[in-house]
Amino acid sequence: MKIFKTTLCTVALMVVAILPSKADFVMNASVTAGIQKTYTIESNTATTATVSINNKYIYTLVSNAVANGTNWAGGAIAPTNLPADGYIAYSPYAQNATSVMGVFYATNKSGLYFSLSGVDTNGQYYSWIELDSVNFYYAFLGHPTPSMFYFANVYIGWAGDAGGPFGGIASYHLNSKTNGVETATSTAVFYVHDDPYNYDDAHNPLILFGNNLNQGDGDDLQGVNGNAIEVRGILTATEAVTSTDAIISSLTITGPGNLIYDPNGTYPNKSSDLVKNATVKFIK
Repeated sequence: MKIFKTTLCTVALMVVAILPSKADFVMNASVTAGIQKTYTIESNTATTATVSINNKYIYTLVSNAVANGTNWAGGAIAPTNLPADGYIAYSPYAQNATSVMGVFYATNKSGLYFSLSGVDTNGQYYSWIELDSVNFYYAFLGHPTPSMFYFANVYIGWAGDAGGPFGGIASYHLNSKTNGVETATSTAVFYVHDDPYNYDDAHNPLILFGNNLNQGDGDDLQGVNGNAIEVRGILTATEAVTSTDAIISSLTITGPGNLIYDPNGTYPNKSSDLVKNATVKFIK
């Protein structure tokens, strides 16, 4: 299989501007990773290094993947040049083309909107970033009034059903008017990748290293990620609860994970790097 080369560099052309919602969140990531620096067969020495990954690195990773859509998917995903002044935002209540809850998109201060998931011209789902978790604990559990049975839960990404790969707990204290704050804590996955068909890390962790599920069918020309960041950790969601609704006001995932680190586009055919610790926040 022929592997194309690309470098993680910013690209700067504008796409159609649509104003995002003011209720959405801006992603803010801080990641410390360990990488294999040198390793020689039959050598007595191997060294490692620590690298820092931030918003700029992630945005550049995604920008290069989007700009190289033809390399990943032929003509099935049109290449797009994202602006150099862009950043990544997240709408937890939006649904993408296949009803997966939560949509990531690139935006900027001029109101750019470019979704980072969708369906290609052959009807195949794709994405470059996901946040997966579920927590079914909710306010008013067991309330005798049926109208009070509403969820104040977290259900985002490839969450599956209540018996899926996530566990969770919640705490809340409501006043006499049934207003208050709920803190929902659950296991979760945050995953950024450049092969658009290597999605749903929540249920298929090996998808990080290769498209073993043949997602995208023949549209996936590469079958492997060139660069990827995975955090498998704990998601803390804060929700503002009222007598009629519960709205997420903050999201933070922390933890370790796996990494495919190749910022120069050399494709060294290795997948041994790791995320030592990461904090990814979604803030207003």
